[in-house]
Amino acid sequence: MYVNKIYSKKFILPALIIFFLLFLLPSILGFYYSLTNWNSMSENIKFIGLANFKEIFSDTGNFIFMKNTLMYAFFTTVLKVIIGLGLALMLNEGIKSKGLLRTIYFLPIIISNLIVGIMFQQVLHPANGILNHALEFIGLSSWTQAWLEDPSWVMWSTIGVEVWKSAGFVMIIFLAGLQTVPKETIEASDMDGANYWNKLIKIIVPSIAPSILINTLLSIISGLKVFDVIFALTNGGPGRFSEVINITIFNQFSMGNYGYSTALGVIMFIFLAIISIGIIMIFTRKETNS
Repeated sequence: MYVNKIYSKKFILPALIIFFLLFLLPSILGFYYSLTNWNSMSENIKFIGLANFKEIFSDTGNFIFMKNTLMYAFFTTVLKVIIGLGLALMLNEGIKSKGLLRTIYFLPIIISNLIVGIMFQQVLHPANGILNHALEFIGLSSWTQAWLEDPSWVMWSTIGVEVWKSAGFVMIIFLAGLQTVPKETIEASDMDGANYWNKLIKIIVPSIAPSILINTLLSIISGLKVFDVIFALTNGGPGRFSEVINITIFNQFSMGNYGYSTALGVIMFIFLAIISIGIIMIFTRKETNS
């Protein structure tokens, strides 16, 4: 009898006030300060229009952190979705010890990013790291690298660490989605002689489209917002070869360039909003058409 009851709009006021004070107001102030010369060297804050944005995009040295951020977000998203889906498909079958394996694959996500970064500093150490010792042990000495010091390998090393840490979380979301795949359809396709690939492409993947959307969206947002893993692993080095946008914001804020760093934050916010809305629209359109 209470399903259709309309409550007074006054009930939403506390939540609305908290949301405004803790999210909307700081965001609006952030937009304003990105248009100012706010810094630690001057007490006066002047409105300078789009000067901070012009400086960001006119400095060719900034392209490297933009490229690194996009590269990190793209490849971590693709690899996490592919590996997470593969693990989920494998552990959704009736294999023994699948409960134990699910726990093992999920465990890395509960470890702090800073701890993961410090741990992999030792794993990827060029002289004493476990990875290089393991490659030498199996006769692949030519494959050993200075994983975190070589500019051509450092971004791939950070991507590998993120995939190792988060693939288990992606797997859990896919496992939940696989429980919604209609068993009757699978059984009917078996009777028609469909092979596993056909069932995967034509039945399983369309059935778990919402899980793919969630994993893709969360992975892209996580990739674009990355900070602590790379900060702990390389602090953006060597040089600026592993620097991403949040490390640049942190460095600029530490140097007292508050307006400039706030403008970088606004750029990232707009970029995240465009990508998120675009992905949601694409998946929503596909669901509507199907």
